[in-house]
Order: sequence, then C-alpha cells, then structure tokens
Amino acid sequence: MVSPWLPEFAGWVHSLGVWAPIAFVAAYIAVVVLMLPAFLLIMAGGAVFGVVEGSLLALLGAVLGGTAAFLIGRHYARAAVERRVASNPTLSALDHVIGEDGLKLVFLLRLSPAVPFVLTNYALSITRVRLRDFFIGTLGLAPIVVMYAAYGSASGATPNADGSAAVTPMMFTAGIVVTVLLGLLLAKIVQKALREAELSRLKQLEIDATPETPTVLPTPITESI
Repeated sequence: MVSPWLPEFAGWVHSLGVWAPIAFVAAYIAVVVLMLPAFLLIMAGGAVFGVVEGSLLALLGAVLGGTAAFLIGRHYARAAVERRVASNPTLSALDHVIGEDGLKLVFLLRLSPAVPFVLTNYALSITRVRLRDFFIGTLGLAPIVVMYAAYGSASGATPNADGSAAVTPMMFTAGIVVTVLLGLLLAKIVQKALREAELSRLKQLEIDATPETPTVLPTPITESI
C-alpha cells in the first residue's frame, strides 16, 4: 500500500514552495532516464498536487524524460540498448511493425500499461521512428497518468474536518479495480492493433516479393502481298 509514505513525501515537496513543481518534474525526468519505476512518482504527484496538476506535471516529466532517454539511446548508447532490447520479444518487434506511421505506433504503445514505458523509450530509439513522432506520441500516456494520479490522490488524501477519512476503503478498492480493468482493456486494444500492423506488414512484404506477370502483347498479323 502506498499511503504510509505519501503524507511524508507530500510534506517534503510542499516545503519547497514555488520550487516544488520544478523539483517534481526534474525528479521524474531522472527516474525515466535511469529506468526506475515511474508509476510511483505519478501517484506521489497525485497525492501532493492533486489529480489535475499532478497529472500535468507527471505528463510533462514523462515527455521530457522519455525524449531525453530516446536521444541518449539513439546517439550515445545504441549498442547497450540493442543488447537490452534483444531479450524482450515485444520490444524487439517494434521496428518490424513501425512502418511509415511511427506516430500511431508510439501513441498506441503509450496507451498500454502492459508495455514498460521506461524501456520503450530506449527501444524506440533504435527504430526508424522520428523524434517528432516520438515526442507527440508520448502524450498517449495521459489516460494512464491520470489513473495513477487519481489513485495517489486518493491514497494520500487528508482526513475531512470531522476526522473521518476523505476516501473510504470501499472507494479506495473501487478505484484500484477500475484502474486495473481500464489497464487490461487498453492493453488488449493495443495488442490487437500491433498484431494488425504486423499482419499488414507481412502482407505488404508478400505482395512486394511476388514477381509481376509480364504483359504478353499480341503478335501483330502481317498481311501477305
């Protein structure tokens, strides 16, 4: 359960005053680049800043951190990334299904909680996806970020004025169930889209490999004189 440490973390971040949002985004960027579990920080952001501001700050940190990891993997750590990606069949297949629509692929990958965000940043860096498509597509994290921020906000909520819990155990459990169900639904949608993209690619390869049947022109009839 996350709630025991959230109040302490919230107090520390609030003590930073106007620097709190900047410190949070900087911490998120570092977590993403170092491939540490980012979802914990999203929940912390929800507890500290609330669902809306926490989600926006976490999404900003995710986009900036993901882009930093993408550039590091593409220009400075390509060999290391290739070795790491080779052990993961899903990540290894990314370059095969990316086709010409890198933006769509990145967006779909970001929608799925089943695809590891911090690893995907580096995995995509060795594919044909363009930086612009990566940057924009990473905004697809928004639904997952909001879910985790809401979970963190609920688990780190302060008591009501009368001393009662702001979030009851039933509400807390319901939030977890909804988060899991939505995550599974998104994962299923993304996996289906990736399968369709791969089938489309294989079909196109088959078409390209099929030799064209030469056109046979009719033999001209010559009249005898």
